[in-house]
Parts: sequence; structure tokens; C-alpha cells
Amino acid sequence: MTESLSLGDAFFLLTESANTPNQVGVLVRLKLPDDAGRSFVGDLVKSLREYPVSQPPFNRRLAKGYLSAVAPAWETAAYVDLDYHLRHSALPYPGTERELAVLISRLHSIPVDHHRPMWEFHVIEGLDNDSFALYMKMHHSLIDGVAGARLISRWTSKSPERVDSYPPFWAMRRARAAEHEPAPDSAAQVHNMFEQIANPLASAIGVIGATVRTVRGSRSRSLKGLVGPYECPETVLNVAVGPQRRVSTVSFKTSRVRAVAKALGGTLNDVVMAVSGGALRGYLLELGALPDQSLTSQVPVSFRAKGDDRAGNSIGMVLASLGTNRADPLDRFETVKQSMSSAKTLLSDMDGTQITAYSAALTLPFAIGQMTGLGNTSHFPMFNVVISNVPGPQEKRYLNGAEVISIQPISFVLQGQALNITLFTYADEISFVYTACLESLPGVQKLVPHTQTALEELESVAGTAGTACPDS
Repeated sequence: MTESLSLGDAFFLLTESANTPNQVGVLVRLKLPDDAGRSFVGDLVKSLREYPVSQPPFNRRLAKGYLSAVAPAWETAAYVDLDYHLRHSALPYPGTERELAVLISRLHSIPVDHHRPMWEFHVIEGLDNDSFALYMKMHHSLIDGVAGARLISRWTSKSPERVDSYPPFWAMRRARAAEHEPAPDSAAQVHNMFEQIANPLASAIGVIGATVRTVRGSRSRSLKGLVGPYECPETVLNVAVGPQRRVSTVSFKTSRVRAVAKALGGTLNDVVMAVSGGALRGYLLELGALPDQSLTSQVPVSFRAKGDDRAGNSIGMVLASLGTNRADPLDRFETVKQSMSSAKTLLSDMDGTQITAYSAALTLPFAIGQMTGLGNTSHFPMFNVVISNVPGPQEKRYLNGAEVISIQPISFVLQGQALNITLFTYADEISFVYTACLESLPGVQKLVPHTQTALEELESVAGTAGTACPDS
């Protein structure tokens, strides 16, 4: 028995190539328990191997068929070789953050096997400061960022107590209430893009109206600051990409970001978008490649119901200005805030199906460019960079006694889109994770000091410098 992929899930299969594998990952760093012996990590791996893969989406693979290239479908694998999917490795002790980043960059550059369930789970020991790491990657057609964050929350515990039996996520059943709850009104219920756009029962008039207003972009009179597709400049970020990736991260206390948001009358997301714009401005200035026109970001928006962590994708998208042409950090913040507010207003009266239809209509030319391989040759980008903001657990978590120190999602890049920025909040920490094409953006790690500077500039104009807890 097979199950057709939704439009949103199929997009990530149909638009990938050898140079652009559409897989996402997460890096979790943990501290060994105080009473842990030398065999703690090895014992953890041994215990994980005792549980066969029994739960979706970890036992799903692509079904074979004549139409699989254009209409992919899932089937349940009768047997999943856990020795292939679960891998135990180590860095030469003491492994540093830089050495771990190099390893993760290399692992994230290798496509998942499409003939198997499309995921891998790596347990990495040998790190300094009595820590170890977990790295999981999955094809984006299997899961989105919000569902992944909720999966981590369910798998980890709020208690530091150790137990004899700790099932891994591939053997972890959904809660009974969740198993029987009705499916959310999301992309997982929709299997044909053209039906979504044309179906009058899905309030097509509202969808078409929102699409037209977005296409008008900056010419819109009713939504000040609205950004339309293909209004952005050409940049060094929008070039052909190769298969190798580089991952770089920087983290701050969430309280610092929230203090700025409160002082400036915005949201946490407004601040991180403005910080991202400031970081990109500094980075491009250093390269001598800052365009006069502001960069545009594509911002994924989740419409996944609360408590829903089922497989697949429940995301739409909006476009927003990053204010990179504004030297004053307060002007940049206000530009971002206005742009995001107008973009979200477009979605405020739409349900999940309508948001999916709207996003499909808006990105259809972009998707065709990706599928035909022409996405990087037009020198006419739809947007310059993707920036995602994924909320994670708000309290400290533990994995059978091991404290979770940090959680950092690792994203993917599309053809002609050499950089992706993903934000993730965990406890009182927010991480900026830069995933870039190693060949076209070899100095992506330079974004780290520019991000620090951009936040400090906003703190200065907000009057919050030194009022929040320092970064750890």
C-alpha cells in the first residue's frame, strides 16, 4: 500500500539535484552525566540498537513505479537495516567546536540514500568538556523544522534521572490522543497544486487576491513595506552552488533578544530578522559586494497545529525586506518590522489549505527554475536568502541523564541560493545557524562576528546593552 506525497512534501524531491540535496539536520550537543563512566556513549548506542525501526516516518521509503519521478509516493519498508542508519563515530580527543563543525559540514554534504528510508543518525564522542554530540539528518520531504523540534521535545526529558529503558524516536509511538486526533488542515491533505489554486471551495478568490497583492509588492498602497517576488538585487549569494556545505553557528541568550524586542516595540522574530540583515550588510561590505537595494528574505511560516508532530511539511512562505541598505540599525529594524507585518497580514485570513495554495502559486516560477536547472542562470533571483525561525523546548532537556547543552538545526541550500539562515530557540539560548555552499561562499564563518556586531548595535539604540544575562 502506498501513500502519495503532498504538494509541499513532493516539492523537496522534485526540485533537488546532485548539487542541491534537500535534506535537513539537527546537531545536539550533550554533557555527560557526572557519574558517567567511559562506556556511557557506547552503552547508549548499544541500547539504541535494541529497538527496531517501527514508527513512521522512519520506516517510510519512496515507492518504485513508472510515475515515481513526477508523482512520488511513500511505502512502508518491511525491514529497516538499523546498522546502516545508526552510526557511532568519534573525533580525536579532545574534539573542539571547530573540528565538530568540519565533521558535520562533511556529513551534511552527503545525500541520503533514496532507496532506503531517508534518514541517518550519528552518535559522536571524543568531544572536549566531557560532552558528546548527536547529529541526525532527514530528507525534507519527511519532516519540517517545527515537527522536528517537537520530536526532539518528545524524545528528551525534563528530568535528569536515568532509566533502564530509553526508546529512540524511531520506536517511539505517538501519544494515544495524537494518534486519533483529526489531521490538521494542511498541505498533507492536498495532492494537486492546480486543484488547490483553481478549486473555488478553497476560497480561490482570496488566494488569488493575496497573490496579486504580493506580486504588486512595493507598489501596494494598502500594505506599506510589502515586498514582491523578483524585486531584490543580484548578489554574491545568488550564484550556482556545488554539493559541499559549510556550517557555522553563533548563539546568544534569548533574554538579550527579547529585551531589544520589548524596548523597540517589536517581536523576537523582528529582532532576529534585523540582526540577520545587519550581519549580511556587514558581511557584504567586507566583501565589497553590498548592493544599493535591500536584500529580500523568503521566510517560511508554519501553520502546523499545536501539539502536531506528524510527518510531512505544514509550511507556507512570505517575503520580507532585510533593510541591508539602511546604515542606521533602528531604521533597519523598522524596515524589517513593517515588511514582516504587511506580509503576515496577507496570511491572517487564510487557513492552511489556502496558505499552501498561495505559496504554490507564488513560488511556481521558482520551482520550475529549480526543476529545470535554470534557477541560477537568470540573474534575476526571486529572493536573496531563506531565513527560518524555529521554536524549540523552553526548558532544559535531558537524554537519559545527559544534559542537552545546545540544539542547532542545519538546513539546505537551493540552486542559486548559496546561503540559508536558521534560528532556533532552546531554553534561554537562540542560535543563528548558517548553512552555505562551501565553493561559492567559502568565508561564511565571517558572518559570526558580523552577527555579534549587529545585535550589539540594536542593543545600543534600544538602550538594553548590559541589562540582560551575558552569553554563555
